[in-house]
Amino acid sequence: MDALGLLLRARLRRWRGWVSLCLLAGLLSGLTLAAVSAGHRTATAFPQFVAAHGYDALVISAAPMPGLAKLPGVASVTLMHQFATGTPACSCARPINPTDFDLTEVAPADLPRMVKLVAGRMPSQNSPDEVLASFRLQQDIGVGVGTVIRVPLYSAAQQGAYLSGAAVTPAGGTVTLRVVGIEAAEAEFPFAATPSYTVYTTTAFARLHAGRTAGVAFSFVRLRGGAAAFPRFEAGARAAGAFSVSDADTAVGSIGTSIWPQVLGWWLLAGLTALAGMVVLAQALSRQAEADAEPFSTYRALGATWRQVAAVGMIATLLVAVAGAVIGTGLAVLLSPLTPVGLARIAELSSGFAFDTATLALGAGVAVLAVLALGTWPTVRTARRAVRGDGDAARVLRPSRTRVLLASAGAPPSTLIGVGNALERGYGRAAVPARTALLGSVLAVTALSAAVVFGASLGHLTSTPVLYGQWYDAWFSPSGSSQASAAQFSALVTTLEHDPDITDIAIGGGGGAMIDGRVVSALAGAALRGPFPLVASVGRLPRTTSEVALGATTLRQLGAHVGSGVRVTVQQPTGGSRTSWYRVTGTMVFAPSDGTGGLGTGAIFTLDGLLTPSCGRLPAGAAQNACRLRTVFGAGGEILVTTVPGPRGQADLARLALAYPAETNLPYPPTSLLNFGEVNFPLLFGLAVALFGAATLVHALVVSVGRRRRDTGLLKVLGFVRRQTAFAMSWQTTTVAVVGLVVGIPLGIAAGRLGWDLFAGYVGFVAVPVVVAWGLIALSAGTIAIANLLAAGPAIAAARIRPAAALRAE
Repeated sequence: MDALGLLLRARLRRWRGWVSLCLLAGLLSGLTLAAVSAGHRTATAFPQFVAAHGYDALVISAAPMPGLAKLPGVASVTLMHQFATGTPACSCARPINPTDFDLTEVAPADLPRMVKLVAGRMPSQNSPDEVLASFRLQQDIGVGVGTVIRVPLYSAAQQGAYLSGAAVTPAGGTVTLRVVGIEAAEAEFPFAATPSYTVYTTTAFARLHAGRTAGVAFSFVRLRGGAAAFPRFEAGARAAGAFSVSDADTAVGSIGTSIWPQVLGWWLLAGLTALAGMVVLAQALSRQAEADAEPFSTYRALGATWRQVAAVGMIATLLVAVAGAVIGTGLAVLLSPLTPVGLARIAELSSGFAFDTATLALGAGVAVLAVLALGTWPTVRTARRAVRGDGDAARVLRPSRTRVLLASAGAPPSTLIGVGNALERGYGRAAVPARTALLGSVLAVTALSAAVVFGASLGHLTSTPVLYGQWYDAWFSPSGSSQASAAQFSALVTTLEHDPDITDIAIGGGGGAMIDGRVVSALAGAALRGPFPLVASVGRLPRTTSEVALGATTLRQLGAHVGSGVRVTVQQPTGGSRTSWYRVTGTMVFAPSDGTGGLGTGAIFTLDGLLTPSCGRLPAGAAQNACRLRTVFGAGGEILVTTVPGPRGQADLARLALAYPAETNLPYPPTSLLNFGEVNFPLLFGLAVALFGAATLVHALVVSVGRRRRDTGLLKVLGFVRRQTAFAMSWQTTTVAVVGLVVGIPLGIAAGRLGWDLFAGYVGFVAVPVVVAWGLIALSAGTIAIANLLAAGPAIAAARIRPAAALRAE
């Protein structure tokens, strides 16, 4: 034991290298644990939100239905009164579409259970003008705490006209409301093509306007059996007189789908960070083991065995592992307030520092085992080689070709020394593994270059709607289901066809289809002018009634591929269903406004292939066109338009929005991509690997200064001054950085393009990789500057070495 203690004390005298190893291990475990914890919290945020604030069914009726609470399987019923409103107005970034706006009142006791307060405060129930506003109003429209919204109301006498969808002017007066808080409710999370902009009023407001204002009643119902109890409850609610009964659990599933790319991104970030970090840490452990091997020949003379030396090395490695796990756990907790982001952050019930006990405890244990595993082989190998006398003292020093070329070109001694230290391992007691530092530099630059390419491609995607399927500039939705509204829908098509600034017009409708036993949101459409505004990333659009194109995610879920056959069951307009085989013709890119559930999800048929088999049999002309318009309108379809580019087209869209405020809809970026882009996982990974590379470089410099003290002392005896010693260290780090740039940038560009293509194929959009030259130039300049900044401390230490002390052992 005395011998082991002596060996351990001797090894720990080189404490600077071991401290840097502890910090490197802590950085590795901390960033990995933070990413794993963020992924776990992101995955559980919305389910926990639903458990606290959600419901299983939504019932719409003309008046409250107290009998709902007595139906079988009902756990609780929350009543909500929605006031009938016209077009609201506010000093906001964008106008509010009246069809998406809801002005509602919930009992004060039920309001905290229905909503989560995101910002501001709850409204005073004694104030008729204070309201809570949806976070969607904040994100999409620019509504904030203090915003004033003016809302026209329909009078009680207009109840019938309001429910029928007739175009009448609100006659119930205009109210002025002041936003005092921002809230989040389950129905407001984006899961369909149209957003939900809800404003919650107070009891005082309800006392003033209830009974004098038109409106409808909503009932939010929790079921004891969850989704399994919904069919029985739906039948009972409809029998009791409900207008509509909706399954909320289906919407919850689509919201989870939009959040899932972010969850996957966190876990991929954790895995890739851990992999890159272990590569860097293995190099550092190997370098430290070789640096500590110098006195082993002395230990051999004193009778130490290689097993004793290896045991001491493993004890030191265990100390590094434990210290790294402790540092990493603390770092993960310190980073926890930064995550999750996007929709998951809004849904998460708690905020601030989070200590995910299970994740962090398990992760810390895995981190300790990983460091021990990485350090075992270098420690054993070095101990056996050193104690047995298998050193490299007899090796002949051969300078690198680069140093020979620089010498022939007349480079100064500080340059030759620095470049040689970067590229050459050295020999004997001055040997320092150079390749590990070069490999760390290459890995860091490769990761950052790939992140630059991926980030630029993501920015180009979100700013280019055609790449994520948004080929049209606006779409118009029918305002009701009456015969009069159908005629208005047809008249709107005619108006658009005569608009000279409209270049392309298409009509499309949707519905559910059973494809190979799975329910899929399906679309069908026909072009009235120009091509149909959807694009296939692989293959083509369907052309016949027995063809279908599917999204990338739907293809994976069904196990299908382009050219294969799928069995499809669709509902007939006259009742019943039809089942037949369809051939898959392509992989479609679905925009969020298509209403299929998000990128990569959904199916598209021809108009006759999904909605009805009758229109295509009519002779081409007015009769066929009228049949298609009625079919699409009856399916709740839309009119899709593309305008001429530039200000002229934007002006025409603005005019149409004013003329048809309730029917006009403008496109918006896909939520899943925005959620993914809010985190910028490639950049985070690049920065993590860059930190590992920087830590590797610092460790290599620290070890180099310690191992080459005698060489530095000898150079000073020969006339080297402090400035030349510092310059040699600067040239060493610059060489490492340049090698990383020369090798890493091409590798990073290739990796970024490949990663983007794989990501596009998985998510379901058109892949267009973008390489930004200025980003790579800035990366190059920053890499060299940071490398020299990191070298400042070791350079100062090397410059202060005293020749007498360094050469005393000689």
